[in-house]
Amino acid sequence: MKHVRLRSYVVVFLALILLNFALPRMMPGGPIDFIEGQDSGPTLTKEQKESILAYYALDESPVTQWVRYMKGVVTLDFGTSFQYRQDVGAVIREHLPYTLSLVGVATLISIIISIVFGLYSGYQAVHKGDRVLFGTMLVFSALPEFLVGMFLLITYSVMLPIFPMSGAATPFLENASLLNMMLDRIQHAVLPITTLILATVPSLYLLMRNETVRIMQAPFIEFAQMKGIHTRTLLRKHVFKNALLPVFTMMMLRVGLTFTGAIFVETLFSYPGIGKLLRDAIVSRDYPLMHGLFFLFTSIILMINLLTDWIYPKLDPRIRKEDPM
Repeated sequence: MKHVRLRSYVVVFLALILLNFALPRMMPGGPIDFIEGQDSGPTLTKEQKESILAYYALDESPVTQWVRYMKGVVTLDFGTSFQYRQDVGAVIREHLPYTLSLVGVATLISIIISIVFGLYSGYQAVHKGDRVLFGTMLVFSALPEFLVGMFLLITYSVMLPIFPMSGAATPFLENASLLNMMLDRIQHAVLPITTLILATVPSLYLLMRNETVRIMQAPFIEFAQMKGIHTRTLLRKHVFKNALLPVFTMMMLRVGLTFTGAIFVETLFSYPGIGKLLRDAIVSRDYPLMHGLFFLFTSIILMINLLTDWIYPKLDPRIRKEDPM
């Protein structure tokens, strides 16, 4: 069974590599159309168009371009970005830390909030506090990320100008102190991180709450309560430990979804991460940059899923016996 799963990941990865090459070229328009379509963009002559296509090897046959692309996949060298005139790897490395910081902080805070409130809500099921939390989370679970982000942007950047509207830092702060620069970056990251948190917490909370309710009805919990075990000890040693297993899978999957959600959030807040970079690459039909970013996104998501399949049986002995990994 282990080898079957591994083969399925390899097949999916190869299929995604093929789509990564084909989909950008199936989109209407191309790099030339983007250059000519820009405001006050130049009107290119036929010779200039041919020169640009030849420079970026876009005048080659699809088979030749495919071979060149596969060499890039193997060597992790996707060529030069049309838009940035730099190596794709260098462009991605410049923007990746911004996304990693957003996703990392948002995921960590989301997990803590979901576990704490999920345990509380499940333990206090059908009480007033649970009803308020449960109803609130249901509402937020139905809201798309861009709508939540738009509300935060209008409220806290326009109506109440507390946080910056866009970017990751205020321009011309190079001479400011290190503390002021750090505070400035934190200010710029608050709204994007909050948007990702509000999009991530509801699903994790609902699962944690449901698992807590289910475990609280188990016979061993009733036995522990009869023995007079303190509530905090009961929740920490018995309820939390057993409820965490299914929640762990959702946590890992949410990391991948948070990466994809960062595309919309970074675009909305003009945050210079790889999400906004992907959007700009699609608009400008920057094939090499799209190849590199799609490859990065698919690799991250597949690695997260593979890691989940490998870790989960080690945490749950029942699954390890049924399906040894």
